[in-house]
Amino acid sequence: MKKKTTKLLLIIFTIPLIGSVLLVLVSSFIFSPQYVFRTIVNGNSDVMEYNVFPERIISRSSQPYFYKYSLNESLKTMPIDYMYRGKGRTKPLDTFLMETNTTSFIIVYDDKVVMEEYYNGFDKDTVNTSFSMAKSIDSLLIGEAIEDGYIKSVKQSIADYIIEFKGTNMEGITIEDLLLMRSNISYEEGNIWFGDDAKTYYMPDLRSLALAHNHLTTKYQGKFHYNNYHPLLLGIILERSSGKHVAEYFEQKVWNKIGAEYEGSWSLDSKETGFEKMESGINFKAIDFVKIGSMLLHGGTWNGQHILNENWIKQSTLSEFPLNSAEYKGSFLENSNIGYKYMWYSTPNKNGGLDYFAMGKYGQYLYMSPENNIVILRTGKSQGKVDSWPDVLKEVSLKVGKEW
Repeated sequence: MKKKTTKLLLIIFTIPLIGSVLLVLVSSFIFSPQYVFRTIVNGNSDVMEYNVFPERIISRSSQPYFYKYSLNESLKTMPIDYMYRGKGRTKPLDTFLMETNTTSFIIVYDDKVVMEEYYNGFDKDTVNTSFSMAKSIDSLLIGEAIEDGYIKSVKQSIADYIIEFKGTNMEGITIEDLLLMRSNISYEEGNIWFGDDAKTYYMPDLRSLALAHNHLTTKYQGKFHYNNYHPLLLGIILERSSGKHVAEYFEQKVWNKIGAEYEGSWSLDSKETGFEKMESGINFKAIDFVKIGSMLLHGGTWNGQHILNENWIKQSTLSEFPLNSAEYKGSFLENSNIGYKYMWYSTPNKNGGLDYFAMGKYGQYLYMSPENNIVILRTGKSQGKVDSWPDVLKEVSLKVGKEW
């Protein structure tokens, strides 16, 4: 009886193991061993993920810009009202930042750094990763490409640059559809490595993935739907129109001109294909990324150089309010009073204008408040115990703007 029980238990535990091994082997054959290995070993991404991927270096500026400093120590004790799980709380800013897994927090007011703090093991020299803040940079680069004459208009079909789509249903998609996250390209989340979240993040050949994914659907009906195939396609368009790697183009048109003090990098899908991870992969030291926000507040001019057309900045960053709530129904922006334009978010401030921001996983934010003349960068290991970072950053910008 004891032997039969042992055999039965062995069978019970062995069958799922064999099934799992078969699933991995078959999946490796369907996709690639490298892809399946990445999803198993790395699982859910974290803020050190840039160590997982190869990278293309973005050289520091030939004319670095150094902010003037006017640090205000009282900002650390400024009371912050915030919500967590629907319950209101108040804490001093410094305590709040420490307890929310924040890694860097920089406030630039009137072109001066008034607060620059690092937490939870990070410091001024630590590398941060953008996650989806990279999408907002993708949008800037499309504006650069239009200004340079590489792209004629956002109203163009993506097939004008991706000839593989000529004569297919993909030809009806415009560059603007990609920027707005409103194309009919299907996108399915979840389902381990079978889902599009994992594919568009871990696949070792993202170009081929995006070119082969021509599955369209009618279920979105012009509504906002977050889709990582969009930035991948924009990357292909940037490559083909400019004739340059995206990181190289970013270095020449933005990073060098804003006066980056340090080199950055852009994570690649693999060494073999060398395509930038357009959905997530810019890596930087915090003080340099803030300069992108300062450039935007100055209408595209910074460090004594013209960088980007002011009309593009307004066109790409600011949504129309009041929002048509039906466009965001079912998405993570539903009922948030946050609009999505060309891969930037915007929201009304308490002065009657609009603040706008780039946002990435685990609460990465580059936040601009034009009426308060403030740029805020928050990077973090996680979202932390706070319901809405935009609400917090809006409050901080208002209080700092009033105090100074």
